[in-house]
Formats: sequence, structure tokens, C-alpha cells
Amino acid sequence: CWRDAWQRPELRGRSLLAPDLPGFGHTPPPAGFSGDLASHAGVLAALIDAPALRRIHLVAHSMGGSVALLLPPQVLARLASLVLVEPRLLRSSCGIAAEAADVTEKRFREKIFPRMRARLMGDPRPVFDFDRADPAMVFAGSRSMLNWTDGDSLLERFRTAPCRRFFVYGADNRHLDALARIAPELTVPIARAAHFLLNHHPDGVSGRMPALFARPPRWRRMHRFNGMLRHRLPADAT
Repeated sequence: CWRDAWQRPELRGRSLLAPDLPGFGHTPPPAGFSGDLASHAGVLAALIDAPALRRIHLVAHSMGGSVALLLPPQVLARLASLVLVEPRLLRSSCGIAAEAADVTEKRFREKIFPRMRARLMGDPRPVFDFDRADPAMVFAGSRSMLNWTDGDSLLERFRTAPCRRFFVYGADNRHLDALARIAPELTVPIARAAHFLLNHHPDGVSGRMPALFARPPRWRRMHRFNGMLRHRLPADAT
């Protein structure tokens, strides 16, 4: 989904980093790695802490948005902005991950994972490289996401996150339950797009990013330095 970001003129002049989470790309999971959302959040937190004095705009899609909301508050407070692209906040939005709810890992590997792979890899637009995905990590992440979205925990974390934050969604998915429970000024619709916005309408998504990175949210004007990063450098890390 992110492979074209380096060619986007709207993002020129920014340093870009696309994390490869364990089990979902070229990075195999280390021994003992559980694959639940909290373990992925630990990997992401360590990555964000590495460039300690850079301003970071974190953009996360789908399950990645759920992972981002599990970052410790002190890490979230360091972000210049948090842009979640159709994050999974409520169980009703979990899509194909919900198929992992009531099955064993063995059945998931044998029946559901191949069906997921065929469905996503059959899209002519590149969505997700299931050839490099570890079925055990997909199963663990799906089950963990279903547990976290069984209630309002992630939704509340979004509402109270100590940083600028936005919920970007495809206009075809305007029915998402979470949208009715989020302040309208924090939501950003993208026309002619559904869940995989970066594939359906990449111009619409990338074109909005610079404005989101720069937009001063209402709460920041009211509480100017409450939890915000105070060291400002000219270069951004996005």
C-alpha cells in the first residue's frame, strides 16, 4: 500500500520510513514473538524512540492503526501527528479478520488463510503481499485485534490520544460505526475509495497528507503545550 509514497510530489522534502512489522513482510518474527497487537506496538515504539529529536508524523492503515493506538502515552505525545487510515476501532469493522474469531490456528492455516490470500491477491491493484505473510502472525494479529475491538477500548484511546490525530476513511465506507462516535473535525473522507484507500485513490490520500500534518487541531489551540513535543527541527520524519 505504501510503495508509491516515495514518488509522491506532496511528500518531497520529508524523510519516509515504512516499518516492516515481524511476520508481515521481509522481517521474520523472532523466537518467542507473540504476534499480538501489543507486541507489534512494542516494535513500533522502539522504532519511534530511535530518532529522539525528530518530529514524526505517524500514518497507519487498518490493523496498523489499532497497533498505533497501543503505543505508550509518552510515545504518542512525542508525535507531531497521528493519521489513522481506516483503523480497526470496533469489532464491526474488522472485515476478514473476523473469520479468525472462532477457529483453531490449524483450521485458520488450512482453510481461512488461503481464502484470505486468494481474495486479496486477486485484486489487480497491489494491496498486501500475502506471499510474505506468516500465517501464524496473521492469525495472532487477527485474534488480538478482535479482542481489542470487543468494546470501546481502542475508540477511547483515539479520543484521548495526547497528540494531533485524524481518522481518514474511504467515502464508500461512510457507514462505519466508529464515525458516528468521533468528532467530525477529526474525520477526513476520501472520495472514490473504500478500505484500501492508498490503492483506490492514492492521489486523494497523498494530496491530503501535507494539510493534515500542518492543521492545528482545536484542542491544541486550547492547551498549547499540553503533552506536545517542544523541540522543533526543520526536517520532518514521516
